[in-house]
Amino acid sequence: MDNMVKISFLFFAFVGGLLVYGCREPYEPDLSTFDHSILVVEGHLEVGGGTSVIKLSRTHPLYQQTTFSPLINAQVNIMGTTEGVWAMGWHEDGYYYTEGNLPGNQSYVLSIYLGPGRQYFSQEIVPVETPDFDITYQKRDGNLKIYANTFGNESAPYFRWEYEETWMYRTPFASAFRYESTTNQVVVRNQNEMAYQCWDGDFSTRIILESSSKYQNNQIFQKELLQIDSLSEKLGIRYHIKVKQRAINLEAFTFWESIRRNSDDIGDIFSPMPSGISSNLYNAENSDEPVIGYISAGKSVEKSIYIDRGDVNWRAVIAEYRGCEMDTIGVQDYEEFFLYGGYEPIIEYCEMFYPCGQYFAAPRRCTDCRLRGGTTDRPEFWEDQ
Repeated sequence: MDNMVKISFLFFAFVGGLLVYGCREPYEPDLSTFDHSILVVEGHLEVGGGTSVIKLSRTHPLYQQTTFSPLINAQVNIMGTTEGVWAMGWHEDGYYYTEGNLPGNQSYVLSIYLGPGRQYFSQEIVPVETPDFDITYQKRDGNLKIYANTFGNESAPYFRWEYEETWMYRTPFASAFRYESTTNQVVVRNQNEMAYQCWDGDFSTRIILESSSKYQNNQIFQKELLQIDSLSEKLGIRYHIKVKQRAINLEAFTFWESIRRNSDDIGDIFSPMPSGISSNLYNAENSDEPVIGYISAGKSVEKSIYIDRGDVNWRAVIAEYRGCEMDTIGVQDYEEFFLYGGYEPIIEYCEMFYPCGQYFAAPRRCTDCRLRGGTTDRPEFWEDQ
């Protein structure tokens, strides 16, 4: 679940909880005056090069099926307190970007204009420089755990981590041929039509935080980022993880820690409620209007590693490929199996004569990796073993 979606859910879960537990006799409250459309802002200003990303959306009532209401056409600017203004371009999904080089020796203010009476500003944001770190992994209890390791300091004791995963997987069979229905012929596939090898990915949704001040020498050792199940396909061939470490200030840490606790504890009536969650954003003309979110600034550090199947002796299981078997298809059965039956020719099969027109074939789900959501497009960063 997206972090801002979590925030929106928790906010209205809190309101709903008050309505449920605050009175012993059930009643139907009048919510006509309650603001169900609160501005939600999430993002980070990347100084010293890199891409700054801001995400704008609005909350919605719990009873609506909508999970995300992006805001587009907003005017979003980053203003340096000493010099410079950087306009952020928007996309239809509510994300705003700029790759401008923000100097690290000044503070910043984020400006968001949504229309008359809806001008929002952040409080002054002082950038925090992130120390270096490394990534390690360890096979424990049959699973794989991936960790971050770093040293905090007086200027940067609070950390947040995010990651992106990419992995390669293959189908049990590679179809080197395809059926041409107009001619009732089986022809050789072009190389770019091969679909037996795919890449898929995922990204972190859990809020991962830590403070170095509670450790000896400010050393954060083996902060767990994620755990991969022993049967996961992620390490079936080759796996890549890119981790971003970001040092944040105390206020940002407090904000995200509050969100994390409520995210982890949601459903428990004794959980801490998000009513006290603060924000560093405000409406310039109506300071009483609530705004959800916290904007930070600083220079992040990214690290990535590859993990191969041979590194962990992985036994990957892809449930969708169970039962994949080949069958022989003759010319008289082309239309039945290839056109209507969902089969793909794999290799030509001849016992006595050539060409013979018979093929070993398998269901398309066993030959086309894209059917499971992956892509045959090789990621630009991908390196082979």
